[in-house]
Amino acid sequence: MQSIFSNEHNESPVATIRQTMQVFLADDGTPMVSFAMNRGKGSGAQAMPVAEFAEYVSTLESFVTDGLPEEEIIERSAAETVRHTIKCEDGVISFRVRDGKGAKPAKVNSGEFAEVTALLSDTVEAVEKAGESLE
Repeated sequence: MQSIFSNEHNESPVATIRQTMQVFLADDGTPMVSFAMNRGKGSGAQAMPVAEFAEYVSTLESFVTDGLPEEEIIERSAAETVRHTIKCEDGVISFRVRDGKGAKPAKVNSGEFAEVTALLSDTVEAVEKAGESLE
């Protein structure tokens, strides 16, 4: 017997972040942080330089406080890409940390967005310390 729903991933984004967050050195020596918010087809890890992580989290916090923008702003850092790509459709907030082929969006139910952002905010210091220890 096989479950019809065996391929579904129903973990919360907070649980997925807790299981997947890691800090590592990129091939060029840049300290990086990576984590997934979702699992399954069409999702992937969010990866960015540790140096951009605090601004990325701060940007998400501003969206929790101020709501989502109505205009697109084209930028390049992880935080700026979030500003450009964040949107809410059918109660799901999605955004990317980079543009281009293969860039997968993070997806979070709007009701969990503040909790996910609070968790990331709690990790900024640890991520930055871990990044410094890799340099």
